Amino acid sequence: MIEIYTARLSEIRNKEKYLLETAGRQRKEKALRFLQADDRLRCLAAGYLLKQHLPGYSEEMLRTGKEGKPFLPGGPAFSISHGGDFVVLAVDGSSEGIGVDVEPIREMEYYKTILPYAMTDTEKRTVGEDAKCAVRIWTRKESLYKCVGEGVSDFLELPEVLEDQVFFFGKLCRLHSWEREGHMFSVASRGSLETVDQEEGFVL
Repeated sequence: MIEIYTARLSEIRNKEKYLLETAGRQRKEKALRFLQADDRLRCLAAGYLLKQHLPGYSEEMLRTGKEGKPFLPGGPAFSISHGGDFVVLAVDGSSEGIGVDVEPIREMEYYKTILPYAMTDTEKRTVGEDAKCAVRIWTRKESLYKCVGEGVSDFLELPEVLEDQVFFFGKLCRLHSWEREGHMFSVASRGSLETVDQEEGFVL
């Protein structure tokens, strides 16, 4: 079962001091390297979500794969993303890989600058002038890229994501997308997507 946990920056800006005080040494040092307040807060919120919802998590135990994807040796598959007002964590103890992405829904002009680098001709025709369709495809590509975690150097190497399941590297990957408060979320998994729990993951 996939569990989705979120934090909203607009609701936790007054909690930065507490998050710094309770963060582990590595997370605190990482957060303080950011000059922008929202970037620090995203870093701290990500650490909080991992600490609260990833079984067996500790900052010292985290490792990074050869493609830069973080993982917890012996722990469940997880993925984390931030965009706009949200930080999101996806955890799945039963899958071989998982990826999650969140993006604010912008005007269509923004997506016209990225479409040539991320979408097939069929996907571009499907999008047309529909900004929500564009960001849905974009977040699906991002989540699939994170799920696969290796062997991909260009988004155009990814399969089309118009359907809810695709085969890639000989593996079946399932996709799920939803809209919430002006943001588009997508998750890709090499396991089952029959149940996706969407919860607030930030309670202080």
